[in-house]
Amino acid sequence: MSKVEVQSSQPSKQIKIICAGLGRTGTLSLTEALQILGYNPYHYIDFNHASAWEEFVDGRTSRDNFYTTNANDIIDLILHDGYDAVLENPTCEIFEDILKRFPDAKIILTERDTPEKFEASWKVLMDTMLLTELPFSWKYPSFFQWIPLFRILKKVRCFMGTTHLNLNYGALTHGWRQKPNGWLAEQYVKHNKYVMDHIDKKQLLVFNVKEGWDPLCDFLDCQVPKDISFPHSKVNDAKALRRMRRIFQASVYGWIPLGILTVAGPYFFFRRSEIK
Repeated sequence: MSKVEVQSSQPSKQIKIICAGLGRTGTLSLTEALQILGYNPYHYIDFNHASAWEEFVDGRTSRDNFYTTNANDIIDLILHDGYDAVLENPTCEIFEDILKRFPDAKIILTERDTPEKFEASWKVLMDTMLLTELPFSWKYPSFFQWIPLFRILKKVRCFMGTTHLNLNYGALTHGWRQKPNGWLAEQYVKHNKYVMDHIDKKQLLVFNVKEGWDPLCDFLDCQVPKDISFPHSKVNDAKALRRMRRIFQASVYGWIPLGILTVAGPYFFFRRSEIK
């Protein structure tokens, strides 16, 4: 079992909804919609579970495979922390493992308008995240990979695409840069086809968040919320990611002069006092 210990007084009894859609397909908007409907969704990962995900990823990608954490350990953590719906990567990589545990769960496959739009959006995200993954150098004095959480998140991202797509570790995160335009769109189509081929149509909703409440609530057999518009999150849209990119860049190049000032300031202060 993972070394992560989750404290929860209200563990979930089951995963009711599995969103098998890749990231950048409206999963954050769907997360907010499910919260409005009363679910407790697990979007991306709970950072308290980061070490468990690291052990799981290392075990799945290591030839030695000596790590003990498996998909069921991850699922147990998710349940123990009270979540009853899972969305996006990396849980969409293990959606079949979750479905084995909860065969009555409803499956939602979020999709973009076109594969090309997915590709463009994925590239913006990964180019932004790349700024947190580069090692320290004098040309790029980044401190992010000195922080354990950022190192773990890099591993989790590199794990994406290694299960049913059978891609090499890191292909979806970095390898696409050596591929021709359209390669990412092709992986998106393959992923969606795999989900649709392996899930009973009665148990599956293929969903574009632009469709709003009606198809979602009909599928979940619940009332459409009154006087509440379907959420369309702007927290991590392309504009927000570009803003985040600028913040990362400012952090990378801004901490050194701040550090010098922090160290040198007291020295010159006391030096000046001695002269007086």
